[in-house]
Amino acid sequence: MVHKVVAHVSDLEKVKAALISCRNLLNDVSDVQLEVVFNQTAVKALIKGSEYEDDINELIRMGVLIVACRNAMRLSNINEGELINGVVTVNAGVGEIVRKMADGWLYLRL
Repeated sequence: MVHKVVAHVSDLEKVKAALISCRNLLNDVSDVQLEVVFNQTAVKALIKGSEYEDDINELIRMGVLIVACRNAMRLSNINEGELINGVVTVNAGVGEIVRKMADGWLYLRL
């Protein structure tokens, strides 16, 4: 059985710990499909050249879907061209989370 997990990161100050938690989850649960949604101030971690770029790229290589909220991007004056390659965008991070939860995904607040 595949465990489908949508993780939510909203605070830039918690990104480092959130990324560690994601790696821990992937290392502990072999059959997990993980999507990590970044909104509010955390979306700033997804900019090319950020201190988190290597960690984000590692998760993408591991098959994790990294999602940026366009609403948060707009508030932070970030355009899609500034995002780390492989990051996808959605209109609203909270909407993405609600859709995943409605489809039976487990919610993890990081």
